[in-house]
Amino acid sequence: MSQALFPGWRPDAGGRERLAALAAALAASRPVDGPRLQLRRPDQWHATLCFIGHGVRELATPALLDAFAAAASRIPPHAFTVERIAYWPQSGAVVALPHACAALQALCDATRDAVKRCNIRPEKTTQQPHVTLAYLDRGLGEQAWLAGVDCAGEPLRVERFELLFNPGGRYEALGEWPLSGTALPATPQQASLL
Repeated sequence: MSQALFPGWRPDAGGRERLAALAAALAASRPVDGPRLQLRRPDQWHATLCFIGHGVRELATPALLDAFAAAASRIPPHAFTVERIAYWPQSGAVVALPHACAALQALCDATRDAVKRCNIRPEKTTQQPHVTLAYLDRGLGEQAWLAGVDCAGEPLRVERFELLFNPGGRYEALGEWPLSGTALPATPQQASLL
């Protein structure tokens, strides 16, 4: 069992339709003699915003939930579009990568900072948000056919995030926060030394 704990974004009904169309295009693009493709179920689609760890459900304290509420109050609702599909050989994951989206990265950073404010050291921070759509075998070479998957489509709305726990095969929401910021937080600037 995974026992993973992390803040994550899951698509709304419109987003699930969009990702379903993308997963269908992915399956249709697979060459007849291509590697076996294992599509993920729609209830498994999510973007990890910051990975807290495995077997640490006890870290879902009221202080952490409050820190996530504060983070949600600083990030505005936003949307992102999918730029391309990629294969990551180390994990075998086939992922939908968004175009650069400052608001989505700010949400990742805000959840990371919320975790750290609770004196929790996240296992992984998210520098490249993504949605895993499928898996191939691990360690395969380049999968050039993925470049042919049409990623054009409606933007995916990010209006909330959840604290997700995976007891095995599914995700349970331990908390949920709507995004209510009006502008992105200012990027810290280092003062000039001269």
